Amino acid sequence: MASGYIEAEVGVHTIEKGLFKQLLSIGLALLSYILEEKIKRLSGIGVPQTGGKSVRSKGIESRQYLSLFGLLELERPSYWDKELGKVHPVDDQLWLPKSSYWSYNIQEMVGESSSENDFKESVRLMNKLLDLGLSGKSSERNAGHLGSLVEAFYSSKDVAQQPDLVCFGASFDGKGIPKIKSKSEHQLEGNPKKRLGKGEKKGVMEMATVCVTSSFTPKDRSVDRIVRSLMGCALPKVKSEKVVSKSDKTQDNRWHKTIHRRAFLADQQKAVEYGLNRIKASMANPQSRFVVPIDAGIGLEDKVLAWVKENKMENQFDGILLDIIHVSEYVWDAATAIFGEKSRCRSPWVEEMLTDLLNSKVTKVISDLEQINSKSKLCEGKQRQVEKTITYFTNHQHKMDYKTFIEKGYPISSALVEAACGHLVKERMEQSGMRWFSTGAQNIMDLRAVKINGDMEEFMAFRILNDQKTKTKKAA
Repeated sequence: MASGYIEAEVGVHTIEKGLFKQLLSIGLALLSYILEEKIKRLSGIGVPQTGGKSVRSKGIESRQYLSLFGLLELERPSYWDKELGKVHPVDDQLWLPKSSYWSYNIQEMVGESSSENDFKESVRLMNKLLDLGLSGKSSERNAGHLGSLVEAFYSSKDVAQQPDLVCFGASFDGKGIPKIKSKSEHQLEGNPKKRLGKGEKKGVMEMATVCVTSSFTPKDRSVDRIVRSLMGCALPKVKSEKVVSKSDKTQDNRWHKTIHRRAFLADQQKAVEYGLNRIKASMANPQSRFVVPIDAGIGLEDKVLAWVKENKMENQFDGILLDIIHVSEYVWDAATAIFGEKSRCRSPWVEEMLTDLLNSKVTKVISDLEQINSKSKLCEGKQRQVEKTITYFTNHQHKMDYKTFIEKGYPISSALVEAACGHLVKERMEQSGMRWFSTGAQNIMDLRAVKINGDMEEFMAFRILNDQKTKTKKAA
């Protein structure tokens, strides 16, 4: 073949494809030979014993196995047990997949791809390279099976204790997922096949609660520096950040470490418990502290405080803080209502308000806004916007002690969870035209979390072991 390519007038890309295809053929032949020889040796062991009783031989039975090199048809002994049904000892010895004829390698690659792309796209490249004939439907089934194992995987996985890092954070936020209505939901509304009217939508949104946990090294930051960052001003270069805690010198200076992400569909309580339980499990140092920067999501604060009380973690809990990014958006909205979007007075006023807020002068800011609303001649719409900001600050001022958090070197933003809402949920679940059943959505979010958390290799080892244990129990 190589000699033929030397003589032929073809481009290198053609040579590459030809060689690659030939290598796949060689791989398939070698794999087939190896498995056939192993099956012969394993078959010579004799009739297996199950629970001390003999099982009856049922002759030779074939099964398919889709490898990276292509499809194989394997012939191996089959046995029958009155209690267990069919038994295939060779399958167990070779660690052949039980719940799929795909090799574990294909399951992993397609599963990882489907966590990023729609199901048809997730198999496109593998089909192009390996000519395996995978379909979008088969990718969807694979993702569903793998995703259904993620909960068990993380439940069995020990959370690494961190005796040297004494600060932890947990953030939670909600993200809507376009959902396909079930038949029962359609029937409650009438005819499920009726034509949609103007403005009606085929699906509904179901809320997923995103949970992000991390550990961090406190940093010394000034209010002025934070304000300038929020205002989008250029910050001076700093040679090094002063570290407040006596952390290990080998640690890097990144703000957040050991970041872990999950998303739970229609289960805010589970998300809160999952995140806070991870932090509790990580705390190996009696001096460890944890904080919860969040937005103003309904129910989150109550659930966090209830967990802290129930787990007797009050002495290590430094409080809940309202995300400063959301707060700054309300300040900008009020400034636009008061001065107008193009006014030169707008930015200086926002800077002054943010400085007061970061110095924990929330009462003063509320009072200033109330005076502006009562004394200025704003139109009714603009007054409502200022009133909206006043109400927001009044309702959440108990979570706005930014000065204390800054002095301790803690984060005052829930940016991690905001980013996770986009990266973990939105980028995959809200691709053009997508609608989800609840189970399918949860499976994909779980599988995507495994990939983003960098746990795919460990997860697949768990998946393989779980598969083999199931077979062992059946044959035991």
